[in-house]
Amino acid sequence: MSFDNAQFHMTPIDFDVHITEDLLRRVALRRIFRRWPLTLIATLLIGYGIVFDLRRGQWTTLSTFGATALGFQWLIYIAFYFRQRRAIGDWARQQGDKPVHYRLSDETICARSNLGSSEVKWTVFRELIEHDDCLLLGFSRGNHLTLTRADVPAEALEFMRQKFHELKLPVKKG
Repeated sequence: MSFDNAQFHMTPIDFDVHITEDLLRRVALRRIFRRWPLTLIATLLIGYGIVFDLRRGQWTTLSTFGATALGFQWLIYIAFYFRQRRAIGDWARQQGDKPVHYRLSDETICARSNLGSSEVKWTVFRELIEHDDCLLLGFSRGNHLTLTRADVPAEALEFMRQKFHELKLPVKKG
């Protein structure tokens, strides 16, 4: 007996997720500082060059460039953090303490909240990142769909892992 995959459809998996402002802020900080070792190394190397020049009593063009690059780098981090913080606060105020309802099916993942609804095909996603406190379903340009891990049923998590493996997409531990 064989099954025709076109005729076999799983029953959709429905569940609610409570997404807090605190969780979204932690996720934003992880994204901002995900490459912190490289940032630290660059800061230390450039800082060493600047200190070396200052001890010699000379301010070189390279020191000027390095100080400017560091300033812009940290300015971008700070600006991104405050932009994200404001957007998260706006979303949290509008959403309130109401849950986001998710429905997983063979073809799509649907989200519905008091702010609206969306339906996205699995093929849009690029990676699944599993953290202890959340799941991040990554799609274009570093954007993620954030799910509170404690609210995702084991069946739904296993289904998501399966979909990512079927699509040959990475499943990472955060």
